[in-house]
This record gives sequence, C-alpha cells and structure tokens, in this order.
Amino acid sequence: MKKKLQLLFYLFFCLLLLSLSISCQLQNFPGEKKAASGQGEAVNQQEKDNDEHEYGKKDKTEKGTGEKEVTPAEKEGEELEEKQGLIPPEVLEHKPNELGEIMILMYHEIGYPESEWRRTPENFRRDLETLYEQGYRAVSLTDLVRGNINIPAGTSPVVLTFDDGNKGNFYYLEKNSELEIAPDCAVAIMESFRKEKPDFGLAATFFIYYPNPFREPRYIEKKLNYLAAKGFEIGNHTYGHADLSRLGSGEIQRELAQHVPKTREYVPGYEVNSLALPYGGYPRENFELLRQGAYEGITYRNEAVLLVGSNPSLSPFHKNFNSFRLPRIRASELKTDGVGLYDWLEYFGQNPHKRYISDGDTRYVTAPESWSDFLNETVLGENEARFYVN
Repeated sequence: MKKKLQLLFYLFFCLLLLSLSISCQLQNFPGEKKAASGQGEAVNQQEKDNDEHEYGKKDKTEKGTGEKEVTPAEKEGEELEEKQGLIPPEVLEHKPNELGEIMILMYHEIGYPESEWRRTPENFRRDLETLYEQGYRAVSLTDLVRGNINIPAGTSPVVLTFDDGNKGNFYYLEKNSELEIAPDCAVAIMESFRKEKPDFGLAATFFIYYPNPFREPRYIEKKLNYLAAKGFEIGNHTYGHADLSRLGSGEIQRELAQHVPKTREYVPGYEVNSLALPYGGYPRENFELLRQGAYEGITYRNEAVLLVGSNPSLSPFHKNFNSFRLPRIRASELKTDGVGLYDWLEYFGQNPHKRYISDGDTRYVTAPESWSDFLNETVLGENEARFYVN
C-alpha cells in the first residue's frame, strides 16, 4: 500500500514538472515573436531613416547649389520671358515692329491745278491729316538713316521730301510793306499743322538746285536760313538738275560738289548730307561717286541717296537696309499705278505688322520674334534688341 502511494506521488510530481515546462515554453514563444517583430521594425525604421537621410541630403544639396529641377511648364515660361526681354505690357499692346517698313514721301510742286507731279494745298493738308490719323509721325531724313527715330509708342515714322525747290514749296507775300510766308505753301501748311498737332512733328527735306531755288532770287538767303533754323533739311539735287545717268565721272562730281559751297554761301557752315537723283537717273558704273567725291578741291559726302522708286524703305535696323539706294513713294493720287501714297496707306492698313511701329524707347530695338533674323546687330551701338512672341 505504501509503495502504491509513493508511485502515485512520483507520477503527480512528474506531471507537475511537465506542466510547468509546457507553461514556460508557451510564455517564452510570444516573447521571441515580439522580439523578432521589434527587430524587424527596427530594420524597417533604419531603412526609413536611411531613405529620409538620403532624401534630405539630396534636397540639401540642391538647395545649396541652387540647382532645382524645373518642370516643362516652368521652362517654357522662362524661355518666353527671356524672348520677350521683360518688355512692359503697355509696350506690347502696340505690337511694336522696329524692323518694319518706312514710307519716304516724294512731293514736287504745291499749287494748282492738281496733277501727277503737283499737289494742291488742300490735298497736301489732307495728306498730313490722314497720316496723323493713321498713326504716322514726321521724322527727318537724317534721323531715319542714323536710326534715331524718337516717336511715341505705337506710332510709325514718315519722311517728307520735296524735289526741285519750286515756288509753291516756300514763298513770301508782301503785306503792309512786310514779308510773311504764304499760307498755302508747303512750309506754312506744315507749320500750321504742327501747331494744331504738336506731336506730329516738323520735319522735311527740300532738295534744291541752283541758281534759283524757290524761284524768288532776292529771298534765297532768307529762305535757306529760315529752313535751317526751323530744323528743315536742305538736300542736294545736283547743281543744275542734271540727269546723272548721262554724265561721266568728272561731270558727276562737278554737279554734286558745286552744290556744297553754293549752299554755304547762303548758310555758312551748313552740311548738305543727302542727295535726291533728278529724274531718278544714276550712273551704271561709279555709283560710289554719288556717296562721296571731289571736284577742284571741293569735297562732298552724302549719308543718303534717294531714288524715285515706288515702295517703302526698309528699317535702318534691317540687315538689308541701304541708305544709298532709298526708294520713295510718290505723294499723288493720279497715275500712281497702284503704288502711290494712298495705295500704300491701304496696304499697311491691311498689313499693319509690316510697317515700322515704334516701342517709344530709343534704347531698344523691339520687334516680333519672327523678324529676328532680319536684325543688323552691327548698327545697334549701345542700344539693345528685344523680341517677343507674336
């Protein structure tokens, strides 16, 4: 009996030990799982920390060097801004094109009746009014060829020229023993219009020949000095209205050189720097003689040589501009063959992008980007070219 009790006690004790062992194993297993999980989280956290470190390092590097990834939209915007050269919006509104074409108008007589080469005073004034209303402003021929076009933004330059020095261009009337400029001559009409429209400007070139410019011999000196004082220009139309296409080199130089001292005889020190070709004639050879030459010690030098022509001039900033072959437009409404003043006004009305339109700032030459290939960079000087997308 005693042995049976000892055996039962032994079995109970073994079961107790086995139970305790199993219990410990069950408690240790979750702990190992938790430890393993914690180790995995630590690894993941380290990887995350490494990623954040690398990202932060990259971001810090970009900020430090100033290199930042630019989106396509931002890049396109930067290119557009660069092309437009930070042109003020109020300038862009006018769609400036300072590489566009410029009209140089050719007049002869102002008087009666109206004809192919004569404009009545009323029609001449109407020309000025029409030009003004359509946004044109008068500039001198010298300013044109030198690229010194200083007119308001959105307006276009126009050059007025008068050939032959006819009486209707400039003559006097005697009134109460005093002289006054005849109100129906070209000079008086331009001055009167300038008083009404000050921003139109007062500029024109009178191409005269001798010995009797403006057909009033006793007033030659008075008239030429008046023109010079008012800012009008006196141009060379040869000394005796010669057709230069029929003359040899010596005769050409004589015709052009003699004009210089004769003009200075009336207006001391005056520099004649332009030539309008009588009849549009020029030598097929020795064209350079129209630009400069000498005769019996008298030298001459022209900055501009004007043809008869029938079309507008290129801009002085255009790569194909040639100041020694400047075309002109006949200011007439008779027998114009579709290339008179009002024909070209209609053309530019239909094609405004082709005419010279000022940006109002002489520091810049502004034009649409599509015109950029026509720019002559060598004439810019201290000026700067800027283009915009049109």
